[in-house]
Amino acid sequence: MRFPLGAGPVDRAASEMCQVPGVFKSERWFSAVNATAAPQIVSRIYSRRKMKSCMPDYPAGVIEGFYGKPWTNAERFTLFDWLQTCGLNTYIYAPKDDLKHRAAWREPYSASESKTISSLILGCKRRRISFCYAIAPGLDMRFSADSDHDALRNKLAQIIKMGCRSFALLFDDIPARLAPHDRKIFGSQASAQAAAANSLCEWLGRHATGSALFLCPTVYCGAMARPSVSRSEYLRELGDKLHPAIKVFWTGPDIISGEIPVDSIREFRSVLKRRPVLWDNLYANDYDMRRLHTGPYTGRPPALKAETDGTLLNPNCQFHANFVPVRSFASWLRAPARSNLQSAWNRAIRTWLAQFKIRPPHKITFKALRLFCDFLYLPTAPGPGAAHYLHDLQMLLRTPPRRWAGLHERFQRTSRLVLSLFDSLLHIENRDLLHAIYAHAWELKERVLLLKAWADWRKANPATAERFAPAEFSPALLRGSTCAELDRIIEQILAGSQYNDCPAAAHPRIV
Repeated sequence: MRFPLGAGPVDRAASEMCQVPGVFKSERWFSAVNATAAPQIVSRIYSRRKMKSCMPDYPAGVIEGFYGKPWTNAERFTLFDWLQTCGLNTYIYAPKDDLKHRAAWREPYSASESKTISSLILGCKRRRISFCYAIAPGLDMRFSADSDHDALRNKLAQIIKMGCRSFALLFDDIPARLAPHDRKIFGSQASAQAAAANSLCEWLGRHATGSALFLCPTVYCGAMARPSVSRSEYLRELGDKLHPAIKVFWTGPDIISGEIPVDSIREFRSVLKRRPVLWDNLYANDYDMRRLHTGPYTGRPPALKAETDGTLLNPNCQFHANFVPVRSFASWLRAPARSNLQSAWNRAIRTWLAQFKIRPPHKITFKALRLFCDFLYLPTAPGPGAAHYLHDLQMLLRTPPRRWAGLHERFQRTSRLVLSLFDSLLHIENRDLLHAIYAHAWELKERVLLLKAWADWRKANPATAERFAPAEFSPALLRGSTCAELDRIIEQILAGSQYNDCPAAAHPRIV
């Protein structure tokens, strides 16, 4: 079953042209003539357990597209099982730090590397999951050089022999300029990228029957479009010149989009002349490894499904932290318009709890694990439990101890729950799971331990003028490192302050 190309007149014309071999009459679409049928996306996804895909004709799953250490093959096979169980249907291989995916994209894979990728393709096929191989040549591709186009085709020919039929061409996170010779021939970056993608699409149509091609543009979110999405010369030219069969990735209004309004997607469609495939960075944490996100899949209205041609999560770098995000995302896909996604998130946490097998007498409760997920939650805000904890802490700071009443005890109960969770985590049998969340659990535990001690000290010494100075803690350890210092200065800059206007404490000490 083919993915629909869309409902617009351009899409209908492209669909008709793609049904039969022949010459594409528009040179905007293909640089070559005598093109065969354009690649079509073919998929009918059912899991080995006969669970239907959430949306069979809609690519939905995970893109391993982050910066940092790629996942291991064992982790990827575990992911495939998760996708199958949840009714998700797509995995895109795009780890930025696979040397031959991006930095050394021209180099073919060795025999051992080929065996690894072949095993992933086979693993997906056995689970009826679409495996998509992505390549990112944009750092140094010479668009006017036949040798680079040959290198790109040779690389994908190697992947085709492994059984892959779905591909992505990524031009994200590259300099927004062309080499002088490329500029002379193509005039603009959008024109060069469209020509490369169209040529590759035509080649795939002849060498990989039933293939699909996705494209990630250099401008891949609303915030990057200048002066706006509707007036971006880059996006308009790409929409005009890119063949309609090629699907385009889009991350929403921002790189990390807390919300993706339907109107923003309609604006994209009016410019790019196609529905986007969402590359959703809601759970991504490669931009700040101090973060880990385990909250519900939210900020995406149900109507978004009808406005897009797929949604792929680009999640946490730490593989085992993604169980709840994947489950929550799958629930959103299946959910009717007015479903309770918070309940689905709670169910995902309960299911995740079963993976925390622990040696007695220790145990981890659902309440403790959900609170931990509340502290990690989403990039835009803490979860309800963490928000209540922060509120209680602010009230303790602003209120004299004689008026604390039950506030102090509630704060301490939550603190004890966090500390008990950390103590129990040390005894779980799945050490890979532990190591995925350990740094974040440790950081939270250290701060909660300190705040709990402060609250007890403040209650016991309500009238003291002394400063709280625990012997086991040094202020220099709080948010240490040069990057933390840079963050504080950046906050001042973004607040509109010049460096000389910043408080003295914000100035780094030079020795």
